[in-house]
Amino acid sequence: MLRRINLLYIAIPFLVWGLWSMFKHISRTTASFYGFAENKETSINLDHPLTVLKIYAKPGQFVTKGALLLEVNRVALDFKMNELSSNIAQIKSADAWRVAEIRARMDEVRAQKAEQIGAIQSNIRITESEIALNKRLINDLKTVKIGDTGTQDSPAQAKLKALQEELILVAAPFEQELAALEKELKLSGQSDQNEVSRLQTEINLYKKEQGRLSIYAPSDGLIGTIHCKEGENISAFTTLISFYEQNPNLVVGYVHESLSLKINLGDSLRVVSSLHPAEQVMGKITGLGHRIIEIPERLRKIPELRTYGREVLIEIPSNNHFLQKEKVILQWTTESLNPFQAILSENK
Repeated sequence: MLRRINLLYIAIPFLVWGLWSMFKHISRTTASFYGFAENKETSINLDHPLTVLKIYAKPGQFVTKGALLLEVNRVALDFKMNELSSNIAQIKSADAWRVAEIRARMDEVRAQKAEQIGAIQSNIRITESEIALNKRLINDLKTVKIGDTGTQDSPAQAKLKALQEELILVAAPFEQELAALEKELKLSGQSDQNEVSRLQTEINLYKKEQGRLSIYAPSDGLIGTIHCKEGENISAFTTLISFYEQNPNLVVGYVHESLSLKINLGDSLRVVSSLHPAEQVMGKITGLGHRIIEIPERLRKIPELRTYGREVLIEIPSNNHFLQKEKVILQWTTESLNPFQAILSENK
């Protein structure tokens, strides 16, 4: 009898271990629910009004990264560039007119200078001739004594000296005015050139921006809906083209409300094609809805039976062969369910 009791004590731990292992195996179950594959959608638009010139893409077309999709024209840029070009033309015209005026004034000053200096120089030459004539007469008469300097203080000499001083005094104002006009001419050209350069820089920037108005595919993918027509004027931020990546990288699923509190962000699950079970990838839960909603009929296990659940977003690798909106099975393995919950979730 004692031996039997001892054997029973020995067997109890093994029995408990076996029951625990069996329960763990039973409770470690895979709950499945449905979802559909989604391609990442990009809305292509611009932040300013434009006119559509040419459309190169077609709905449903596969395009590679960098493929030309649209050519558009920004009307405001053309208006600004025309306005700047007109300003440059006005500046150049005004500058040419101002330069012509300055040059005309300089010619006028030079003419006045030449006239007045010419008159003084003519008088100087006449006076010099008179002095020379007087010297010859004096020499001929031989009345000038040795050492006599009376000719140096003669009226003709005084007149000559006065004329030479007058020549300097008359020339100085003209030279000053000409120097001032030269400076004005130089500064006028520099300031206008600086303004023209600034405006031309603006035009070049607008041309560069205008050149960027050819719209290209951001990556390999599919053209969705084209929301514009050639020749149409489009407002700022209006969607021009809906663009989808080539392969789905997101799954939208609906987990039954009985499991809604068990599933967590970061959980991994298996995503299996409902059409081709061999096609499957591992996904990661990246988003959870904050309310219980009715599960779409297409994603119910029994379409006729209304069921409710929580929306779940699953990120999947892009190297898959799922189709856009393809129905997929989401297999979630968990140890948090007891066998009765697992059976219940499978039947709902």
